[in-house]
Amino acid sequence: MKISVVMPTNRTSYSAIARAFDLASLDPSQFELIVRDNSENEDKRALLRKIDSPTLRLAIVSNCSAFQNAIDALQLASGDFVFFLADDDWLSARGLQQLHALAIQTEGDPSVACLTGAYVVEMAAATRFFQYRGLDSAEPAKRLESYLDANAANFLYYSAVKRSLADFCFAFMARLPYRFSYHDQLVSLLYLTLGRVLQCDRVVYSYELGDWESLPASLAKDRAWYVEAGLPVEYDRLQCLFCAMEGALLLRSGLVGGKVAFDRTPLSDLWFLRYFARFKHHDRESGSAQSPVTGAIERLRNKWSARPLIDLDELLRDVCEVLQIADTAGAKRYFDFWSTL
Repeated sequence: MKISVVMPTNRTSYSAIARAFDLASLDPSQFELIVRDNSENEDKRALLRKIDSPTLRLAIVSNCSAFQNAIDALQLASGDFVFFLADDDWLSARGLQQLHALAIQTEGDPSVACLTGAYVVEMAAATRFFQYRGLDSAEPAKRLESYLDANAANFLYYSAVKRSLADFCFAFMARLPYRFSYHDQLVSLLYLTLGRVLQCDRVVYSYELGDWESLPASLAKDRAWYVEAGLPVEYDRLQCLFCAMEGALLLRSGLVGGKVAFDRTPLSDLWFLRYFARFKHHDRESGSAQSPVTGAIERLRNKWSARPLIDLDELLRDVCEVLQIADTAGAKRYFDFWSTL
């Protein structure tokens, strides 16, 4: 039984490099450390090459997107479980050992998808602890409801995931017609739908909240994904609607239907209603200029906010009409993907 710690890294700080040195000391019979560096910084690369450890698998590559770096790093992993580590966060060696023991105990149990523990959340003015509750339920709807009720950052993304499930989820991610910042939540949605999450009573992961602590800074990070996709930042106003609709369509898709036998409609409805409520009520309006895009988004909001029932097919067509204003080819790609999934 082996856990692969996967660290796609671009930062050049000493603290980012130190994470690789720290985890390279893990027992190679239980763990492997995948470090895929795309920083193109020679000083950093020279330090990483000094790590002489059988635990480490180091890949030095040209610069690429963070998403591509993560997908390619996953392909290098060979463990039974995969644990992603952001290079500005921290993993506890003792916590990882507890997860490894838990993995051994649950070996052969097909109901288990992920293993995790408690999280330390580092903020500018305070440190707090966070732990999910109820994610080990045998009922998928209860797992999803517990996850949504936590109303926290997507800490579940940073957990030990069965390798086959991680491969499935990231293969899906690689096919997405656009890549936006909330897509890690779709990954967690798949984790919760396809299996239970078991937890040990120990801190495993320390999460640096950073820019996500401030609304203006978090909006800026979200909007950068739209700019990178070639879209005006005004489409950020649709972020919660995108997440609501995509998650619901994913749950009702043949892709997920081929993996489970239970009725996914309650999960789809639960996911959609929670995120649609955020779309109707959360403020993502600041910094948006008046344009044909913002006018179309406002009409879309008014139309669907007044609907007592949601027809996902009609909603998808309406969303694509709004996308078409700025990106005709992208709107077609988006519709083709989500209508045939």
